[in-house]
Amino acid sequence: MTKLKLARLRQEVRALKARSSTLERIAMAPHSMVPASLIERQFRPGGPVYYYLSIPTPENVAWHGYVRKDDVDYYRRHTAHWREFVNAMAEWVRVNRKIEGHLRALGKGRCEKIEIRRKKKPAQNATTRRGT
Repeated sequence: MTKLKLARLRQEVRALKARSSTLERIAMAPHSMVPASLIERQFRPGGPVYYYLSIPTPENVAWHGYVRKDDVDYYRRHTAHWREFVNAMAEWVRVNRKIEGHLRALGKGRCEKIEIRRKKKPAQNATTRRGT
């Protein structure tokens, strides 16, 4: 690998590390979170809007709970923090995988090429075999 390609890889790694650091800060932020989604439902056109919390369970079934109008702003903020956390963690994993791949490519590109010469085994003729 040429020095220019190695320099580009290093530059990409630095940029990815900066992004990883930003995502880590987002994930470590001291926000209160509610591990759920806020769902807005309107049963009739022009009718009132109802809000529900969609809370996942270990059985991969969502439980829906009604949210009172007084609590909508609270849950909207806290579910937004949860969504931001989950998205940051998912992207953090992807970015770190890319960093690992680039670092492995850098290591491979910096290694010297080694030639291994093996002696050829002598061909066995039908006359030199035992038992014939």
